[in-house]
Amino acid sequence: MAKEKRAVLLMHPLRRRIYQIVSESPGSYFFEIASELDLPHGTVAWHLKKLAEAGLVSTTRFAGKRVYFSTALRDAEVEKAFVVLRNPVSQKIFEFIVNNPNCYQTEIAQNLEYHHDTVRHHIMRLEETSLVEAERQGRSVHYHLGQIGKKILDSNTEVISRAYVEYLFDKLKEECLHPEVVEHNENQLTIRVSCPGKDDVYFSIELKSWKFVNSDEVEEEKSDNEDDEDYGSLEKPSVELIDDDLKRPKIQQINFDF
Repeated sequence: MAKEKRAVLLMHPLRRRIYQIVSESPGSYFFEIASELDLPHGTVAWHLKKLAEAGLVSTTRFAGKRVYFSTALRDAEVEKAFVVLRNPVSQKIFEFIVNNPNCYQTEIAQNLEYHHDTVRHHIMRLEETSLVEAERQGRSVHYHLGQIGKKILDSNTEVISRAYVEYLFDKLKEECLHPEVVEHNENQLTIRVSCPGKDDVYFSIELKSWKFVNSDEVEEEKSDNEDDEDYGSLEKPSVELIDDDLKRPKIQQINFDF
């Protein structure tokens, strides 16, 4: 009976959907997940609890929000940074520091036309999550990218690594399931899961890097398209579910020795 209960962990379509949202959308917090699914909070909380108990999902509290993230895919510090970057003012200040390293608070406030107190508040959040770092130079404090900020710009916070695939396979095998890689690259993973006596299930995770445009790229984009208003926007990963009743993805031959 215990094995039977464990076997439905990721075979349950709603639980797979929740796990997919958490995996694909960094900085996901509870009410956002519940809103995306349009389900009662109690139902979402129960399924998240089951995923956490199985070690597939971890959680941390930050800025008054309960944030969920996929274990072995990202960590708590990166998730906190993405919570901060969901705020449009924090995004703009972070982008300004990206494009103007060693800038100072007055310079940021003047260029973005924000009040000094507003800039100070958001910079504190950016510093708290290591998106930026402060350095005192004489009587002024200057800002540049922090450790987490560099990781995000290098796009290595949104990569499906071999280690993550192996981790997910181990969890699926614990449930007496038989997973097989259908497609895998650094940003996409599709797994076919078979279980005796049941139809195969296709489970897909697709990550999309959060990109910031540097000053050189801005000038190039403006010359190509003067009407482009997307400069500096932070692109949120999309969520798509590959389920039993959808078209099966094309199977590619991939050698994995799991």
